Amino acid sequence: TKLILLDSLLQEKTRMDWPWQYSFPPFFSLQPHGQTREKQIQAWKHLVINYCQANTLSDLDLAEAGKLPLFFNQDIDRRLSQEEIREICDKLETSGNLEWTDKSRRRAYIFWKSPAQLGAEIYRWVQQTGQTGTVMTVTEILEEGENDQPWKGVSHEVLVKALVALQKEKKAELFEEDDGVKFF
Repeated sequence: TKLILLDSLLQEKTRMDWPWQYSFPPFFSLQPHGQTREKQIQAWKHLVINYCQANTLSDLDLAEAGKLPLFFNQDIDRRLSQEEIREICDKLETSGNLEWTDKSRRRAYIFWKSPAQLGAEIYRWVQQTGQTGTVMTVTEILEEGENDQPWKGVSHEVLVKALVALQKEKKAELFEEDDGVKFF
């Protein structure tokens, strides 16, 4: 499924309203001047979060990232280098929008909303639908997300992080192996 998703993302970039910078060739080369570079990285962070949300992408593999329309504008034949993508990812990590999943820092979770924010939205849905006190599988919650809920498209792992945030607030309890949850 991930290969199919990546392939469809590579072929279409119509799910996104690109900012003006995306068509500006210098945007695809991080600038050396400190203040300019910082503003440019802020623009990239915003673009990455928006792109991932618009395309329901919550896992990023740096080996494949350079092929995504996000980092490669075919219309102007410009792409960010692997080092520049990593620098943007490091800045996303600093702001809490990315978490590396391996020690080599090649794969990461992208958070367009923090796990705590996603957890709050899931809990709001649980309350609104009268499911407080019920047990649900993580798969059921993911499937409900596909009905245009705020957590639509998040990965299983990111959803579990949201449920862990709820558990810390004593609003839910995850079962062993993170396959089910009870809401309080």
